[in-house]
This record gives sequence, C-alpha cells and structure tokens, in this order.
Amino acid sequence: MSALLLALALMAQKPDVYLLTGQSNMSGRGLVEELAPAERLPDPAITLYGNEGTIRPAVEPLDTAIGQVDAISTDTIAAVGPGLFFARGLHGLNGRPILLVPCAKGGSSMAQWKPGEGRDTLYGSCLARARAVGKVRGVLWYQGETDAGRPDSAAGWRESFEVLVARFRADLGGKNLPLVLVQLADPPSPEVSAPKTYPAWAAIQAVQAGPIPECVAMVPAGGLPLKADTLHLTTAGQRTLGGRLAVAMDGLLRKGCR
Repeated sequence: MSALLLALALMAQKPDVYLLTGQSNMSGRGLVEELAPAERLPDPAITLYGNEGTIRPAVEPLDTAIGQVDAISTDTIAAVGPGLFFARGLHGLNGRPILLVPCAKGGSSMAQWKPGEGRDTLYGSCLARARAVGKVRGVLWYQGETDAGRPDSAAGWRESFEVLVARFRADLGGKNLPLVLVQLADPPSPEVSAPKTYPAWAAIQAVQAGPIPECVAMVPAGGLPLKADTLHLTTAGQRTLGGRLAVAMDGLLRKGCR
C-alpha cells in the first residue's frame, strides 16, 4: 500500500484515545535534540489533542505550553516524554491510529490529582479534554516523585491511586478501562538533589509494585538513564519506557480490558 493510501485508510478510522497523566516525567524532560531525525517527523497514524485545544499531528514536545487553554496545566519546560514512543510502539503492535491527550503537570502531588470537576483542577482539566475528543481507550500514569519527598505520603498513595483509577473509569465510561502505571525510576542522588530530599522514594516504589487494581499494569523505570539532575529520564530512557508502556497496554487490551 502506498503512503498516500495508508494515510487515507488511517484517516477513515476513528483513533484510539490515550491520556498521558502524572507529573514531569510524563510531561517529559528529555532533549528534543537527542531524537533521531525520523522521530522528529509526524506519523500519519498518530495525532495529538494539544494543550491549545486542537487536534494536530503529534510532534515533540507533546506537552508544549504554547496556546494553553488551562493555565493549571501549563508546563513551560516540557520536552520529550514517553507518549510518542508509546504511540508508535502500540500502533506497531495493533495497527490502530492513536490520538494522544497530554494531562500531566510537573511537580504535581497525588493530593493535587484528587478528582474534581472544575477546570481549575488537574483532574477536571484532564476530564474536560477527554470528553472533548471522545471515548478513551486507555490511560498512562507516571507520578510519585513529589510524594516521595514527603515522609508520610507513601501511606496514602495506594488508596489515592485506587480512588483515581475508579473515578477515571466512572467518568470515562469504562468499567475496566486499562491503565498502565510507571514505577518510579532510581532515586535521585543526594549530592545532586540537596537540599531537596526524597525520604519516601523506596516506599512509593514498593506501593507501586502492587497489589494493583484489575486491568492495571505496572512497568518499572528503574535502571533507565537519567539526566544530570538524576530525577528525570533522558530521551533514551523515555524511548525505552515508551516501548514498555506499549507492550503493557497491548497486553491489557488483549485481555479484554475496556
């Protein structure tokens, strides 16, 4: 099939919608300059519902703050995250066109993701975007670094996460809506992160390891390359993570999670 015929065939299909939720490592801090030339080009199978409220070709950075509709989600230093790598990987596995919806906020805690309807909340803003583009097929969640900086936060992380999953499913109309959770990467170096410390890092990782709700999968980020700040994944790290997310989401879909 020619490239033109392939593009027309993909346009005729309604794309599967995936939400990119969490904090800065989902928004992305990898360097655009470290992408391969082909990775900087749009793919006819993958589109983006941008922060400005329009559907357009998906190119990095996905979570750009240009033209933001919801100030609550503005991230002026967003760069390369796992979303586009995920979409390319999943499309390669199932052949379906994909529409990505950025819903991440750098530095956000689990408490800030408490479900609420208003567009002045992270959840409400994300929900409004999801409703604007149609039925959501799945959710990616990468969050926990901020909570790892609070000694007592790990105790409530699992309960808050389970509430969030249940609310996503209730509001988006999917009883078993698939969600893939990223377990935190290696802890930041104390020498680099000081005076900021992360006393609950290992505890959050342990909670994220399970048990987790039905139709939720966990992929680890441990061992992936980190930037000099030892907190954010490099572009290479995000590339690997995106592939893992694609395989995990494909597995959930093949199990019948909807």
